[in-house]
Amino acid sequence: MPDLRPTVDHNQVLALLSQHFRSPITELAPVEGGQVARTFSFRAGEQDYIVRFNKDNMLTSNFPKEAYVYQKLASTRIPMPPILQVGRLGDLHFAISGKAPGKMLEQHSPQEVEQFLPQLIEMLDTTHRVDVSDTQGYGVFDYQGRGMGSSWRNCLLIIAREEDEKDYFGKWHHLFDDTFLERDLFKDLYQRMKNLLDYCPSERYLLHGNYSLRNILAQDGQITAVLDWLDASYGDFVYDIAALDYWCSWLGVKERFLRYYQEQQREVPFYAERLLCYQCYHALGGLRFFAAKGDEQAYQMTRAIILQKLGAFAR
Repeated sequence: MPDLRPTVDHNQVLALLSQHFRSPITELAPVEGGQVARTFSFRAGEQDYIVRFNKDNMLTSNFPKEAYVYQKLASTRIPMPPILQVGRLGDLHFAISGKAPGKMLEQHSPQEVEQFLPQLIEMLDTTHRVDVSDTQGYGVFDYQGRGMGSSWRNCLLIIAREEDEKDYFGKWHHLFDDTFLERDLFKDLYQRMKNLLDYCPSERYLLHGNYSLRNILAQDGQITAVLDWLDASYGDFVYDIAALDYWCSWLGVKERFLRYYQEQQREVPFYAERLLCYQCYHALGGLRFFAAKGDEQAYQMTRAIILQKLGAFAR
């Protein structure tokens, strides 16, 4: 199975870090869990830090963007480790940040994750309430907060198109012939998403873009960090709920969020249709990603989830 993360030599990392810290670098160790970035933890003096490396194929969205997001969230209660340094190592981007305490929510027991759900809901709602009136565009935005799309609808429809060679997937349609990516399934999901887009509003909210149990740390009953804002976007806030519900439906996410909004007397028109629309989108992205990675087990899991959700919606 190919590893889509960049390869970074241990000595290269040490040499880079020694340029940014006066104290000796110790306890340098890889951190697993990410699908795109190569991540290491380390100590400098008495402090713990994280350094991440990404390939230069993330459109205009990379680590400088996280520095922008950090400033945008500074006045909120959303815990995000400060971005201390961003730069380049050859053709890679790197970011050095403080290391937040705690472990990923996916490393907690289901019972523990259930207890964190009220905090998960409140933090995501806080994200969606951030003022974005000084920004423009839809979809993924760059390090200056500029959205790449002219409409929310178009940002979702482009998932079926091949990308520029320099972008993350590039000319990816060969996956239909070279891998287990199913052309008919992909076309069917795309058409279902396209039909459901008629129910989706064009209001702009700040979206995390990849809100999952892998990107949230917790310790002693408190969420300590919300990580990985590279997919942060402008669009319909239900998009984030759909992603969390897609991968963690056992939490009852969609029902809990709806109850939360009802308690606040906030209406969410066509909630079920919007959820399914974005879940078709997440399925399309997941199927393509796992096909490119050669991970057939994850591909089949993604496939089974969306087919189950489509079946439940039809009943």
